[in-house]
Amino acid sequence: MTQVPKVYFGSVIPGFQRDSVSLTAKLDKIIELLDFSKIDKRDKVAIKMHLGLNVGYQTLHPLFVRRVVEAVKKTGAYPFITDNPTAVYQAAARGYTAETCGCPIIPIAGIKDRYTVKAKVDFMGVEDLDLSGVLNDSDAMIVLTHVKGHGNSGLGGAFKNIAVGGFGAPTRWHKIHPVVHYRKFFDEAKVTPDHAKKLVAACPRDAIEWNEKKKTLSLEPYVCDQCHEGEKACVKADAGKIGWQIRQETFDSFQEMMAVSAKAVLDTFNKDKLFYLNFMLNITPFCDCTGFGMPNIVPDIGVLGSKDIVAIDQASLDLIAREGLEMSTVSKIPERYTRINKKPSKGLHPFQVIHGPMKNPYRVLDFAAQRGMGSREYELIEVLSVAETQNMDMGSFAMESGPTFF
Repeated sequence: MTQVPKVYFGSVIPGFQRDSVSLTAKLDKIIELLDFSKIDKRDKVAIKMHLGLNVGYQTLHPLFVRRVVEAVKKTGAYPFITDNPTAVYQAAARGYTAETCGCPIIPIAGIKDRYTVKAKVDFMGVEDLDLSGVLNDSDAMIVLTHVKGHGNSGLGGAFKNIAVGGFGAPTRWHKIHPVVHYRKFFDEAKVTPDHAKKLVAACPRDAIEWNEKKKTLSLEPYVCDQCHEGEKACVKADAGKIGWQIRQETFDSFQEMMAVSAKAVLDTFNKDKLFYLNFMLNITPFCDCTGFGMPNIVPDIGVLGSKDIVAIDQASLDLIAREGLEMSTVSKIPERYTRINKKPSKGLHPFQVIHGPMKNPYRVLDFAAQRGMGSREYELIEVLSVAETQNMDMGSFAMESGPTFF
């Protein structure tokens, strides 16, 4: 009988006012339970995270990153942080340096984003992907993820971190993202410029584009919120002329590609040397790659750790669903920024309330589980819970009496 994977949880809520039961302590305990002893001395350990871009400030705090780095160092291995080149080059502006994090920060596909190896996938017209040469060279990997929303997949979790972030730029932008256009949802031969412009004008989200030069009509699924649960404005405007439809399969294609590309990354590692940490703090509606600050749409929840990538993203989504949207903030977001489903039907995940019902964040987990990548069932184990720690004898507490270097 297959064992249900464990997902360790540290809540942002402490039981007492002490660093020994704070979120950093809970992270340390989760790392202990994940057991880095499978990492061998002198192993090169990739810590894959998103360092953000531009003036984004809601990525993972360097304090937490350093705790992970120091834990790896105790094994005698050599940790390094890695992300796409631009994020690495801009990292110091957001507080990520070798000094603050405790290890080098290395571009995931070389200084020009060209150090890659071919990974054959043969999926939706994509024969192969340009897998990060740096990850391919690594002996172990810790997927360190800031959990947030995402315009294509609903969730920016551990899967998104490596499924898109584990590849060179040509693959990220010209192979993985474009699969949303693989399944045709209208008759291109029947498109006329006048009708195309009619559809463009009908879309309240500017998600439809007519390229006058190429005479091509397209939908940008990242922007489309499927008019939430009402009548689709573009479908109504088409009136059957070119068979334009907003279909679940369009959005599922990106989700399935993420399962495919993530598997290509994970298959390069020994399973015993893969670890996942998801931080549910500063949960924003869109990905850190936007490069600007955003409203937090879900209250801070805490940190999760697991050896199963499917289980940890499943648990993240379940905890976010249980917490729900921070409506005092969400209600103030203007439609120009993003539209919110004001009367969502029962069962929609908070990220679907933001991004539309067809952007079901659980779908990537369905596709991944079908490929044997993990389990959607899990055992949630809370560490240093409020119930456990609120009545503990913490001893006396003294404020700093003078300056110290330690």
